[in-house]
Amino acid sequence: MRAIRAIAVRGAAVLLCMTGLSLQAQTAVKAPDPCKDTQLHPEFRQLDFWIGDWTVYKDKEKLSDVTVEKILKDCALAETWTAAHGSDGRGLATYNPLYKKWEYFWVADRGYTSHFTGQLLRDEMQFVIEQPTPDGKTRLRHWSLIKLPDGRVRELSVGSLDNGQHWSTEYDFMWIRK
Repeated sequence: MRAIRAIAVRGAAVLLCMTGLSLQAQTAVKAPDPCKDTQLHPEFRQLDFWIGDWTVYKDKEKLSDVTVEKILKDCALAETWTAAHGSDGRGLATYNPLYKKWEYFWVADRGYTSHFTGQLLRDEMQFVIEQPTPDGKTRLRHWSLIKLPDGRVRELSVGSLDNGQHWSTEYDFMWIRK
């Protein structure tokens, strides 16, 4: 009788373990990807207007062909900048839920890097950075991607060498979908 009871207890324990594992597996399958769940983190979709294949112009001069695509289960946007002339580069943008800010990291083929933080202001994703200059000053920079009503994107960078008292346009580009 004890042997039968021991076998029954062991069998019940095995069945409970298997049921628990089965429930865990079902839960794991049903759990949404955090960056795709717009109810959990809608911020990950704020920069979706930038996704696509683009030609970038300054005035009427073509500067670059650019591809911006979702990567890493929609947790990041990868930018590939292929210059018509000059420097190529890669960018990586993502929303950081811990800081509640966007982050963008840029690397150019000439070794230049930049790391920005940003936020959405209506139809403008505005990034900021403070960078040292060769003469020992600090350059404050606002870099924006502005969604236009016709689907184009304006890229505007303004800088200040006096802590934001005076601003000058560094560049102003127009992105047109291919």
